[in-house]
Amino acid sequence: MRTPVYSALAGGLLTFAVGGAAVAGQGGMPQLDYHLFAPQLVWLAIAFVTLYLVMSRLAVPAISDTLERRQGKIQDDLDAAEKANEEARNLIATYQQRLADAREQARGLMRQQGESDSSATSTRLHELSERLAVQISEAEKRIAKQRDDVMAGLEQMARDIGQEVYGKLAGQAADANALAGKVATAMKGANR
Repeated sequence: MRTPVYSALAGGLLTFAVGGAAVAGQGGMPQLDYHLFAPQLVWLAIAFVTLYLVMSRLAVPAISDTLERRQGKIQDDLDAAEKANEEARNLIATYQQRLADAREQARGLMRQQGESDSSATSTRLHELSERLAVQISEAEKRIAKQRDDVMAGLEQMARDIGQEVYGKLAGQAADANALAGKVATAMKGANR
C-alpha cells in the first residue's frame, strides 16, 4: 500500500517539475498565467489528495499510535503512582500504629519498672528503718546503762562529799547509814 502511494507522489512531483520547467522557459510567472489556472488547480487537487492520503494512511496513524502509547504510558504511570501512594499511606499508617504500640509498651515498662523500683525502695527503706531502730534501741540501752552508772557514781560521790562536809562542820564522823538514806532520798527526788 505504501509503495503505490510513494510512486504516485513521486510521479506527480516529476510531472509538476517538468511542466513548471517548460513554462518557466517561456518567461513570467506560471501561477499568474490565467491559461494555466486549470492545470494548476488539477495539480493542486492531485497534490492535496496525495498529501491527504499520505497523511491519513501513514502519518496520522503513526501519530495516533504514538499518542495512544503515550497516553497509555501516562495512565500506567498514574496508576503506578496512585498504587505507590496508597502503599505509602498504608506503610505510614502501619508505622504510626507500631510507633503508638511501642510508646504504649514503653509506658507500661516504665510503669512496671517504677513499681518494682518503688517496691525495692520500700523494702530497702523498711530494712534500713529496722536496722536504725535496732541501733537506736542499743544506743538507748547504752545511754541508760551509762546514766545508771553515772547516777550510781554520783550517789557514791554525794555520800563521800556529805561525810566529808558533815565531818568538817560537825567535827565528828557522820553516821554512814543515815547519810546514805538521805542521799538516796535526795537522788530519788532529783530523778523525778
